[in-house]
Amino acid sequence: MSTADVQKVVTISDKIRKAGNELVGLMRKNYKQLMRTKIYRKLLKLYGSTEDKKKRKSLVNQLKEMQKEYYVTWDFCRTSMIPIGKKYSIDAVFALTKAEDVWHGMEKCLYSNGKMLHFSKFEELPCIRAKQINRGIPISIKYNKLQFKLGKSVFGIQVNDRFQNDEVYAVLSYLEESEVVDKKAVEILIKVPTDLAMQLLFRN
Repeated sequence: MSTADVQKVVTISDKIRKAGNELVGLMRKNYKQLMRTKIYRKLLKLYGSTEDKKKRKSLVNQLKEMQKEYYVTWDFCRTSMIPIGKKYSIDAVFALTKAEDVWHGMEKCLYSNGKMLHFSKFEELPCIRAKQINRGIPISIKYNKLQFKLGKSVFGIQVNDRFQNDEVYAVLSYLEESEVVDKKAVEILIKVPTDLAMQLLFRN
């Protein structure tokens, strides 16, 4: 990539970082308010001390209701990112992906050993990711090589070793006949049990 294109990518990444930090600040505030409530802390303690399945299910429902009440939910996290993403002029796909990252951190605080969400520091640029192959960073083939497009910038990929070469070849093979590969995968999943189907898919 040219220096100008690299600067554009860094700018996009920094915007994603700032948007993510703004969302983190919002979710942290709500989470702190939730954890301040005696009722929620008591429910957590009861959930951890009981082994009765019915009681645990009831406690889970109560905990979820309180999470909704204090806006500590995936739906709130996702919808809150929409105006934040627009504020920083971020592609909706990148904004959603960053919101998912923030929510995964929030889940660790709610259900695992996470203490608090952390802000991304300056120059800690996040990856620019999108789950859809045709949105955000579309991939195409030109002269039998992978080509990526981010905004108006078009660039390729450097292959440094055999493993990377095999990975690129696998993607190229899929893109060349994606419909055939997808159809074959569906047929395998329909005809055989799930565990065996997964083995066959990985072999092919």
